[in-house]
Amino acid sequence: MDTGLISSLTALAAVVFAPMVSVYVAKRQIRASVVSVNRQALINRLRDELAFFVCEVRMVPSTYAANAIKLQEAIKRYEGITLKEEVVKLLLNPTEAEHIELLRLMKTARERAQEAIDNKQGIAKQLDEDADRIVTQSQKVLKAEWDRVKSGE
Repeated sequence: MDTGLISSLTALAAVVFAPMVSVYVAKRQIRASVVSVNRQALINRLRDELAFFVCEVRMVPSTYAANAIKLQEAIKRYEGITLKEEVVKLLLNPTEAEHIELLRLMKTARERAQEAIDNKQGIAKQLDEDADRIVTQSQKVLKAEWDRVKSGE
């Protein structure tokens, strides 16, 4: 083959394929960026929901038992606990073991808080232990999610 023809074909291939490769790479980078931003938002939302849940589980039964709040407010705040638990359920993956464990711990704490409100008991020590377990498990879940963001998943 003629070297002029080979040079022309090489130039033609470069002109045709270079933009296609550039578009492909750009699409992948944009998709990875969007996924990372969305996962970052999910992590932030999950952290906020968990913080509210843990705080209310620690405080509501004790403040009600100490007559610092009335039953109506305790009920309203318990509704907030339940709402946060449901939001967290929707944010987590129900097939991952760490997520399942977090949900189990949250359910246990919510049920204990409900019982404490029903019986007007300030079982702060037990609820603090429940809350500490939730925080520890939450840290595992949040770290795993951060690792996914860092790896570009």
